[in-house]
Amino acid sequence: MKRNWSNTVLVAYSLIPKIIKELNFGVKTRVNSTFQSRHLKYGIGNEQLIGEILELTDEKRKLVYLRYIINFALSDVDEKNRMLLKARIVDKKTYQTIADENGISLRTVFRRIGAAENSYALALRRAGYSESWFEKQYGSDRYIAPIRERILNDKYFVAKNL
Repeated sequence: MKRNWSNTVLVAYSLIPKIIKELNFGVKTRVNSTFQSRHLKYGIGNEQLIGEILELTDEKRKLVYLRYIINFALSDVDEKNRMLLKARIVDKKTYQTIADENGISLRTVFRRIGAAENSYALALRRAGYSESWFEKQYGSDRYIAPIRERILNDKYFVAKNL
């Protein structure tokens, strides 16, 4: 697997709904604490509570936008490549499983997934989402940055490790 941003966000793709669910829960609990002013009992002021709600909402907005970007780029990739990328990275299937399911050799799967990754990265660049853009927008994101670090630092990284 290439260690670039296009693959980082593709690995994150399957995690985004779970993260958004957690963010929604965080917003909901904070909003619920405003009823009967429970947050004040714990020493949390209104300004701080509203700030936390806005911060969580902004994090959710960034992740929803990232999911949109990924879907947009995947829609620009041909069906075979999209299927391979989703099978390998999103569904976390092994190369052997993909080969068996499609009746092709293992070497062909390696070659086709490499081509699919290149096609997907090109679709992102055509849409204006370069490596530097991702670094600027998501390089310090508390959810995406750990995925990026793991991909960069793990010598034998495969999507199944997550």
